[in-house]
Amino acid sequence: MKKPVKTTPQYAGLLRRFAAMSYDSLLLIALLIFATAPVTLFTGGEATRSGNPFVTTWLFMVSFLFFAWFWTHGGQTLGMRAWKIRLQQEDGRAVTLWQALLRFITGLPAWVVFGLGVFLCSSPGADHLPAVLQKLETLPCAVLLAPGSLWLIVDHWPNSWRDRFTQTQVLDVREETASAKAPK
Repeated sequence: MKKPVKTTPQYAGLLRRFAAMSYDSLLLIALLIFATAPVTLFTGGEATRSGNPFVTTWLFMVSFLFFAWFWTHGGQTLGMRAWKIRLQQEDGRAVTLWQALLRFITGLPAWVVFGLGVFLCSSPGADHLPAVLQKLETLPCAVLLAPGSLWLIVDHWPNSWRDRFTQTQVLDVREETASAKAPK
């Protein structure tokens, strides 16, 4: 009788994570555009003002539900499935709704800073920006573009700080997929 071979998990690399995030970002943008349609029913077809708390809350909930559904049902968003990476608990079980919420919320600061970095790096001048953002323009774009992912590079542990916080891991499942397709 063969003894089961215990293998160490193959963690997903930074480039695969970025590729999946890029793919999922496009899908989420499309979903958010679609999700604004019901809002127009309440405004008589008029555009809402920027910062409307109802619309902001609605789009936040839609974004969370997008990720939470995929993470709790198979551990893969469509982008993660395309790039063959999977989110799971450290013991291999599916992520719980609570872990999905914590993961979503702890990822927001990195996305806000990343978005701010994209905005500042793509704007030609800071004259039209508020004084606080004008001060940030002197920072190199890289400082604002990658803080959430910087931990993956600096830390010796293969998962990010939010993986640690939520006790989850993002695995590279290319070998699992290949072995499932191989004839037996």
